Amino acid sequence: MKKIGLGIIALVLVMGIGTSVYAASNDDGQSWFENMLPFAKQMHPDLTDSQVKDMVNHCRSGQGTNTSGMMDRTSGRGGMMNF
Repeated sequence: MKKIGLGIIALVLVMGIGTSVYAASNDDGQSWFENMLPFAKQMHPDLTDSQVKDMVNHCRSGQGTNTSGMMDRTSGRGGMMNF
């Protein structure tokens, strides 16, 4: 019984670490912002790249609000609709 329990714990740890590494890796060498830029330009066609970058940085930093930022996923709460 102990062997099965240790095996399950080891499997969970390996899968958790592997998932973390996979999620943190950047296979194509582009940053998150560079991947998002075409979609942001589609939503805001009249803005320049630097204006879009400033807007994203403002949303992520939470400037002028009492929250940690709209796009900050490190806070203890879920996304915009608490998923």
